[in-house]
Amino acid sequence: MALRQIPLGQVPQEIGVLPDSMKAWVIREERHGEPQKAFQVEDMPIPEIGATEVLVLVMAAGVNYNNVWAALGRPVKISQLHKDVDHHIGGSDAAGIVWKVGREVKRWKTGEEVVIHCNQSCGQCPECNGLDPLACSQQKIWGYETSWGSFAQFTKVQAQQLLPKPKHLTWEEAASYALVYLTAYRMLIDRADMKPGDNVLVWGAAGGLGSFAIQLCKLVGANAIGVVSSEAKMKLVMKLGAIGAINRKEYDFARQPHETLEQVQKRMVETRRLGKTLRGMWKGRDADIVFEHVGQQTFPASVLLAKTFGKIVICGATSGYDLDFDVRYLWMRQKQILGSHFCNAYEANRANQLIIEKKIKPVLGKVFPFEGCAEAHQVMYENRHSGNLVVLVQASSTGTGRKA
Repeated sequence: MALRQIPLGQVPQEIGVLPDSMKAWVIREERHGEPQKAFQVEDMPIPEIGATEVLVLVMAAGVNYNNVWAALGRPVKISQLHKDVDHHIGGSDAAGIVWKVGREVKRWKTGEEVVIHCNQSCGQCPECNGLDPLACSQQKIWGYETSWGSFAQFTKVQAQQLLPKPKHLTWEEAASYALVYLTAYRMLIDRADMKPGDNVLVWGAAGGLGSFAIQLCKLVGANAIGVVSSEAKMKLVMKLGAIGAINRKEYDFARQPHETLEQVQKRMVETRRLGKTLRGMWKGRDADIVFEHVGQQTFPASVLLAKTFGKIVICGATSGYDLDFDVRYLWMRQKQILGSHFCNAYEANRANQLIIEKKIKPVLGKVFPFEGCAEAHQVMYENRHSGNLVVLVQASSTGTGRKA
């Protein structure tokens, strides 16, 4: 018998029973703006799944900057992201329970506990079947370039997006890591080909991406130095395994819009001063790899600070995506700029195994109740966080879901 709606914080005893509707945090184009304004709770229909799709009861959902962008409506409006629906249910991280499977799904059964990675692709083109699903012309990030994301009681995903939930993690821990951790894994392990002994400069090292980059460096045997914005974050970065930490507020290296010649010269002096500090920590050597996701403010420094034949690997641009830098330092010293965008299912499973084996640990920041989803995104928008932010959905409280 169908239910009108499942109460938040509860898991029905009969798996597979579908209610008539669900609670969801929805963004609509007419209310684009800061997250506290843009996100609103609405009653929405349960999404219908296709033959190779899975419906998941969301226990907890992770917060990422992409849905701050969705709220703001920039650099792209949701109407351009997915034209098939007029609403946006965001959320590109989740942990939950398989509730219904499409008729062609073989690897997953109802009742299984899962983590969801956010890469979607067609699965049929030559690129998906031999090159890399990230090269698929239909590649999308679930919960940003699609609707029906994780800030709802139910979400629909492709079956290939599912990963086994690590049994030792709580629901909020399991929901916190996939997007940022798997992005960092591809950036460092596959794109930058990080080796033991490499020196790695990590911007934003106490945030979601950076905290996993530091752990991956330690696991591989690379020497990470993290750049952060407070003494407390410096301590966190050192605890995660960095060999050094720097408070960016002590250096005026950030690229600002419409700089004067005098400001450019001052910035270059400050960037070189930062480089001297880094070389002191790395015993006279420069960065083999720069881990970039800040963009406009840091990218000129990244190009300057990478060593000759060094690599700058970038996956995003939270401070702005229009980049300019002195290109002479790129070609004359033969450095590489590497773009990286999330990961594929093979990389996701390999990286998830490191979580299962407890070699990499989620860095949980703050957990919000379902009612706090808009607030969580506002906190991220204002950079008032460290670690990963999570919203509880059907999990009754923090600390639940651990099986071992």
